Amino acid sequence: MKKTPIISLLFCLLLTSCSKPTDIFSSYEEAQSALISLNTALSAQPNSQVTQLSNEQLPFTDDYLKRRHAIYHQLMQMQLSAEQTNQVNYLVIAERFPERYFAWPVQTNVLANMLTMAKNDAQYKNIEQWLRFVKSQLEAAEQSNLKLNKVEHSYLKKYVQQAINRTNTPVELNAALSELNNYLAHYKPRGSIGLSGLANGSQWYQSKLNYFANAVLSPLEWLSRIDSKFKSMQSQKQQTTVEASNASQLTTLLLTDSKIAGLDWLTGYTLLPLRANASQLEPADELLYMAMMETDLGVHYHAWTLSQARLNLLKRLNISEEEATLLVEDILFYPGQAFSFAPQLLN
Repeated sequence: MKKTPIISLLFCLLLTSCSKPTDIFSSYEEAQSALISLNTALSAQPNSQVTQLSNEQLPFTDDYLKRRHAIYHQLMQMQLSAEQTNQVNYLVIAERFPERYFAWPVQTNVLANMLTMAKNDAQYKNIEQWLRFVKSQLEAAEQSNLKLNKVEHSYLKKYVQQAINRTNTPVELNAALSELNNYLAHYKPRGSIGLSGLANGSQWYQSKLNYFANAVLSPLEWLSRIDSKFKSMQSQKQQTTVEASNASQLTTLLLTDSKIAGLDWLTGYTLLPLRANASQLEPADELLYMAMMETDLGVHYHAWTLSQARLNLLKRLNISEEEATLLVEDILFYPGQAFSFAPQLLN
């Protein structure tokens, strides 16, 4: 996808008028640093210099979205590499989709991250307001037929209950946590666990496939390629190792030695397609990513259940049920990322 970014012009017109940058970045690296700082509550970085929580750092609030869009807008004006341009394009397109309704992404314990930065009563008040914002966004999402799946719902309930049970949680948050906890206790998650279960979820998933695979093919076209590849591979299962991690399993496996600087907190601020393309895969790794791509399509396109996804991984890989569950959660939380290996494995 080495081309000029194609974005939602209407969305840009809506946001540009209210998202004029407060500073000018002289380089890609400066813009990346600004995004890392903005996303501190979503992805706390080792050796971070951030010591307090600003209003802009409250995820998916209006201030956060305006600031993030302003950074993206500046990046779009820069001379970037093809890979950097592709990622900016992908992130701007993602602004059209409904992630803003799910203000507490379950990939991370946002509240725990916030509490490591909050230093005074005013910041605790901001966190209290954000917790109520999370609830109000979920309520608004329900009106648009947008719901958490049962895995996301379970994780969010767990985070909230952990905060309630923790003795050092600021008392200022008790009421908001209790309200959110009660709301989640009566919440009915959607039936489908994949993105296809959301309004516009199929288009959202397609945009992820296009970016990570660096090619525009439909899910059925990808499935045909995967089927052909499996037929050409040896039938014997290879031994694979899967480790529990709070980060994406795919990102963890890739980034043990180096990073290629990117802009997306969900990929650990790496250009995942570029990094994957530079990786030398062992046969067991090839089989792992083939099985993950197949299961990714099953979950997010064909609306597989958790059991179907686990069974497919157990059929393809020499792993335990616990390891299969970890991989399914990874596929749920990081749709399409396994397709970073598609150029290497399926072309």
